[in-house]
Amino acid sequence: MAEAAGKATALWVLRRLRAAGHQALFAGGCVRDMLLGRPVTDYDVATDASPSRVRGLFRRVLLVGEKFGVAMVIHGGRKVEVATFRSDLSYSDGRRPDGVRFSTPREDALRRDFTINGMFYDPVAREVIDYVGGRDDLAAGVIRTIGKPDERFAEDYLRLVRAVRFAVRLGFDIDPKTATAVAKFAPRIAAISGERIFDELSKMLSLPSAAEALRKLAELGLAVHILGGLACDKDLWAAAVDCVSAVAGRKDLTLTLAAMLAELPARMVAGLTRRWGASNDLRDAVVWLGQHRDDWRGLGDMPLSSFRKLAGHGQFARLRALWRVRAHLAAGIARAGSMNRLVTRRLREIPGHEPLPEPLVTGTDLIKMGLHPGPAMGKALRDAYDAQLNLEVRTRREALARAKNVLNG
Repeated sequence: MAEAAGKATALWVLRRLRAAGHQALFAGGCVRDMLLGRPVTDYDVATDASPSRVRGLFRRVLLVGEKFGVAMVIHGGRKVEVATFRSDLSYSDGRRPDGVRFSTPREDALRRDFTINGMFYDPVAREVIDYVGGRDDLAAGVIRTIGKPDERFAEDYLRLVRAVRFAVRLGFDIDPKTATAVAKFAPRIAAISGERIFDELSKMLSLPSAAEALRKLAELGLAVHILGGLACDKDLWAAAVDCVSAVAGRKDLTLTLAAMLAELPARMVAGLTRRWGASNDLRDAVVWLGQHRDDWRGLGDMPLSSFRKLAGHGQFARLRALWRVRAHLAAGIARAGSMNRLVTRRLREIPGHEPLPEPLVTGTDLIKMGLHPGPAMGKALRDAYDAQLNLEVRTRREALARAKNVLNG
């Protein structure tokens, strides 16, 4: 799959459009980040060329949103979004326009969400084109809607969450009128798909400022409609924010999600992440981390076999980080330090640093002995493997004898 284009590829696309007689400008977030001196990871081009015209000018074009004037130009393994200047028609569902009409750069800027995202840049003339006061708001550190906040949020309720994301990511304040409108429209976020909400949420939770994002979501009344019971319970919410604050510096979405949802039952975590459209791998990881979040409390008495199963899991490094945080929050830094030393000591108990070696005895071995598959055989195999992990049996002969004793017992 093509990667987001750098400036050189985007400039090549822009120059080609201009050579064909069209207007073309850098637009949106790339302009904002350039003006802030931040790294730009994705360049978008806005033009007066229609999607069909764009398709005729470039060899590889995907019309990803032709109805809305959006094409994706692919060049040199990189992709550049090219959008036709447009005005949005009416919005009937709070999610997307019912239609668009192609228009001018000024009209295109006026239909965008926030002033800081509504600017254009001409890289040839090296000129910022600002119809909406975006440069002033960048300088003031303010997130402000373009036009009336109620109108902008009624068009697309996801903008409610985006206002928080931009404020937290950039360290900006939300304009008071914009903030008031966010709180007013907060219940409407339920109309937005879980996938779109999670896309915004995951961007916030991948930042060191993740805990501040949660606080801002709660302050504006969005958290209860996104995170349900977690945000409705004062104690649960405080614990979630504290735990997220302690892990957010790692910029690890999986770990941060686990920290946020740790106090919830596995069933609720699975349901929430499923509603968000999270991948199976992410959902399974977060559920597993939650199930074992407090196993650190019994580390000293935990059978070696149980510890090795944890240590051999692909999420163990994250689990250990979660243990440190939860031990610190529950019992102080000294307890967290002693717990961490205990983990290290228990890891040294594992021969060859191999938590989960191949079983010394398998079902095939027992079948060759004339035994029949079934629950009893499964129990015998599990017992033999636990004995192997506990260093109670060390050879295949000993493991077979252990399995037979279980079957005969």
